[in-house]
Amino acid sequence: MSSFLLRFGLGISLSWSLLACAPATLTRSRLLMGHVPVNVSLHFPKAKQAEALAASEQAYRLAQKLENQISEYQVDSELSCLNQNAGRRFCPLSAETLQLLRDALEFSEKTGGAFDIRFASQSLAGKKGEIRLREKPSSGMLMHPETRLGIGAIGKGWIVDRMIEKLRILGFPEALIDAGGDLRASGAPWSVAIQVPEAALGTTTRLEKLQNRAWASSGLYEQGPHIIDPKTQTPVERRGSVTVEADDLMSADALATAFFVMGEEKSRAALAHFANLKMIWTDPEGSSRVYFSHSSKASNDKSERKPHKRDPSNK
Repeated sequence: MSSFLLRFGLGISLSWSLLACAPATLTRSRLLMGHVPVNVSLHFPKAKQAEALAASEQAYRLAQKLENQISEYQVDSELSCLNQNAGRRFCPLSAETLQLLRDALEFSEKTGGAFDIRFASQSLAGKKGEIRLREKPSSGMLMHPETRLGIGAIGKGWIVDRMIEKLRILGFPEALIDAGGDLRASGAPWSVAIQVPEAALGTTTRLEKLQNRAWASSGLYEQGPHIIDPKTQTPVERRGSVTVEADDLMSADALATAFFVMGEEKSRAALAHFANLKMIWTDPEGSSRVYFSHSSKASNDKSERKPHKRDPSNK
């Protein structure tokens, strides 16, 4: 879903900022994970332009490798092995995929099933089927033959987190990745804002600074009723959106989906199970309410409630 990143040099494919008195900025864009535009922005000393381009390319290559590893749409992926052999045998899993599935199960438990990667199962029994994981050898098995996994609500954030780690290792700690409106910031501060649900594209609210954190939003205003409640197996019908700020995009991505399924009141109670979270519910008229995992008290900042159009000159 959509958050807005406000920065210099956002390009469709590749752009540079070379202001005389400022560090250089590189922004690249590429479609990954099927159809998701993934924008990588880096700040760095001007002398490292070539290294920045090479580092961003390595981050994209890593993302493609991980997508091939975990996508249910890749017939030879580790996840496809689990789905194809449900009820039959264990499949070998990389340590990364094993941990991803463990994290997904933990999110499911802490959200009372509002987040559940078994939503793609072929029957109610399959949706309740056990996901058995073992460390030695690293492997997994879907114990019911009709269980099917889909990790779209967690996989994108997980991949972006790995891209940020790669960029840091390569010497680029000042980075921001925008994956279809979900954001992961390293270093900072980066100016971000929330798209007002159902409003014209670029109508935003809550202009804030994001530093070493992640933002993910969930709602129906872009794609229609595509979010399924795992408990009722029916599309969620709800206006507005929820944005979750967390330490990593995997958590923000998964919890934004779960909290939108749960609704505002139930998601407030669920915050008690998590640390270092910020949750923002935004209405179609642009008003918003903010909650923190260490407090059940909501705050309304009236100075940020009014929607505003993004100024094209403010990049």
